[in-house]
Amino acid sequence: LSILTIAFMLWGELSVDLLLGSKLIDDETITVGVSRQLQSEGPGSRNRDAISAREHRKNPGGLFSAGLVHFLDPKSVTLRVEQIEEETIRRRTELEKAQQNVIAFAENAIAEGGTAFRVHPQVGDENSAFVPAEILIEVLNPVPENRYSVTVVSHGKYTGTALLMTEKLFGFSDDGEPLVYSWVPVFPGEYEVLVHEIDQTYGHKTPLVQPPYPILVDEGVPGAGVSMLENRIMNMPPCQTQNRVNLYSKWKGDWLGPDFGLEESNRFGWSFVPHRQMGCKLETFDAEAIRSIPDKKKIYILGRSVERGIFLSLVDMMLNKQEKKMLKHSELGKCWGRASVTKGNLEVMYQDFRVNAFEDPTKPRFIECHNERMVKQPGSSFIENATQVWEEIFQREEADWPSVVFLVAGYGASQFQFEHHVAPFVAMLPPAWGGTLFLGDFEFSGRAGGLVSDAQYDNYLKQINAMVKSLNDPRVRWIDGPGISKEMRMYSQKHEDYITRSQHFHSPCLRKDPDKNNEAIVVCSNITEMMGQLLLGHALGPKAEFLERLKQSPKPKTTTRWCHACPKCMIPFHIAPYPKMTCVDGALVRKSENADCSVLRLSPEERSEKKKTGLLENIDPMACPESCLESPVVDQFGSETDTVYVRQCPI
Repeated sequence: LSILTIAFMLWGELSVDLLLGSKLIDDETITVGVSRQLQSEGPGSRNRDAISAREHRKNPGGLFSAGLVHFLDPKSVTLRVEQIEEETIRRRTELEKAQQNVIAFAENAIAEGGTAFRVHPQVGDENSAFVPAEILIEVLNPVPENRYSVTVVSHGKYTGTALLMTEKLFGFSDDGEPLVYSWVPVFPGEYEVLVHEIDQTYGHKTPLVQPPYPILVDEGVPGAGVSMLENRIMNMPPCQTQNRVNLYSKWKGDWLGPDFGLEESNRFGWSFVPHRQMGCKLETFDAEAIRSIPDKKKIYILGRSVERGIFLSLVDMMLNKQEKKMLKHSELGKCWGRASVTKGNLEVMYQDFRVNAFEDPTKPRFIECHNERMVKQPGSSFIENATQVWEEIFQREEADWPSVVFLVAGYGASQFQFEHHVAPFVAMLPPAWGGTLFLGDFEFSGRAGGLVSDAQYDNYLKQINAMVKSLNDPRVRWIDGPGISKEMRMYSQKHEDYITRSQHFHSPCLRKDPDKNNEAIVVCSNITEMMGQLLLGHALGPKAEFLERLKQSPKPKTTTRWCHACPKCMIPFHIAPYPKMTCVDGALVRKSENADCSVLRLSPEERSEKKKTGLLENIDPMACPESCLESPVVDQFGSETDTVYVRQCPI
C-alpha cells in the first residue's frame, strides 16, 4: 500500500469513520483532536470536540497524514489494514440491506401512485476521483406544482444539495413527469439522500417523501479526491486578496462539518470550502481577534430583515455573553430603522433598506399597499430617501468612511430596474474610497433556499455577471444568492421540518461556551455568520498579515457603545436619512416597551367591522384606500405569516 493510501485509511478513522462509519479500534494511539461525536441537531449544533480540534491543531504536515507518525511499524499497518477490510465488508453488507429496505418502500409507494425517489449511481471514466462519480436522484410521481428539495448529508461531516437538471425554469413538474437531480461526491464515505416535498401553502410542514437512502462513495483513482480536497483546504489564497469582480458571482463549494476540525471554521465547527473554480479560501476571525483590531474599521449593511441577520451575527461575535444577553429583546433585535454597535475599533451598522419598494424616478409617485395597509406615507419617495442615506455615508471625512458596505439590490423584485436601483449608487462611490462594496439580491433568502432548476440558475448567473461587469468598478462584488442559500437549506430559521418556509437564515438561541464562561452564542446561523466572516475578511485583510499587526500593536480599549433609531413597528417602512440616534454605553438592555403592531395587520373582516363603527381611521391610519384595494395586484411574496399582495395606485 502506498503512503497516501495508508494515510487516507487512517484519516478515515480519525474523522469518525469517514469511510466506514465504524467505531474506532484503538483510541489511545490517536492524538489528532478530531470530533467523534455525531451531530444530533444538524449543522447548528455546538460541538466541544470540534472546538478543541480547531484550537489545538498544530500539525504542519497536512490534514490527512497527521496520524502516520503512530504507524511506522509495518506490522501495525498490516494489522490495521486487515481490521479495516473486515469492518468494510460488514458495513457494506449493512448498507446494502438498508438500501434494499428503502428501495422496497419506494417501489410500494410508486405502485400505489405515491411520490418516491430512486437513486442512480453514475460510473465515471478511469480517471474519476470517486466511484460513483455522480449520483442522479429521480423523483417519481411528483405532485404537479409542488417542488422538491434534495439534500445529501454525511452526519457531522457534510451537508449539500442536488440540483434539478431540467430545461424548465421552475423547479416543479406541471405534468407529473419525473424530476431528475444531480449531486457530485466530495470525499469517500457514507452519505444519506433526503427528499422533502414542498407544497404551495405557506406554513405547511415539508415532509420526507420516503426514508433517507444510504449511499457509499469509494475512491476511484487512489488518493485523487482526497488530494483535491486537501489542496482546497490548505493551499488556496485568502478570498479577500483576489481582485476578480465576479469572484462571488458563482458561489460554489462545500460545507464540511465539525468532525473535520478545520481551522477556518465558524463557532459551530462548520467550514465553507470554496470550489477550485473560486480558487480561494474563506478565513475566519475569532472573538479575541475581533476585539483586538488595532485601527478603526466599519462595516455597513443596508438591507432587509434577511441581511439584518448578518448584522446580528457580527454583533454576536463582537460582544461577550453579558453584553449581548438581551440582544433578542433589545432595540437591535428587530430594528426597522438604523442600529449600530461599536466594540473597540470595530463598528457595524444596519440600515433598513426596502429596495423592493423603490420607485422609478422618471414616473409619477404612487402609494403602495401590502394587503390591506399602506407601507409608506403618501407622497414619500423611497429612492430619494435611499439616495440621501447613501450620500450621508460618504459625506463624512475619509477617515470615517466604512471599510466594507453590503447593499441589497432589488434583483428578483418585480420593480427592479438596474439603471435606477443599482448603477447610480455605484456611480456615487467616491473615487478615493478604497473599500469593498458587496451587492446582494432577493435570491439570498432562506425562503427561496436556492430552490431553482439548472436552467434557472444558469440564467440568474448570466444576469448578475453581466450587471457586475457593466458597473466597471473593481471595488464591487455581486453575491450569488441561490449559491449561498441552497446548501444549508435544511438549517434556516425553522430548520428541516420547514424547508424554504423560513423568512430568515438566523434565529435567536443560547449556546454557552463550555471552555470560556464569558462567551456564548445567541444568534444561530451558519449562513449569516459565514457572510459576517466574509465581510470581516475584506475589512481586515489577509489573516496572517492581520495577526502579525496585532503582535506589533497595543491592545485597544474594548468599550462598547450601541445606538438605535428604530421605529416601533415595521409599517410604514422607513428609510430615513440623518436619523436621530439614541446611544448607550455598556451592555445591551431590554427595550422599554413592545408596541402592539397588530392593528396595522387588520384582516378584511376586521377592517369591515371597524369601518362600521367609524373607528377605522383612528385605529389604522395606514389603511389602504378602498379604491386601491380594487386595483390589480402587481406582485406577491411570502412573509413570516402569510402571502403579501402588492398594489400600487397613483396619488
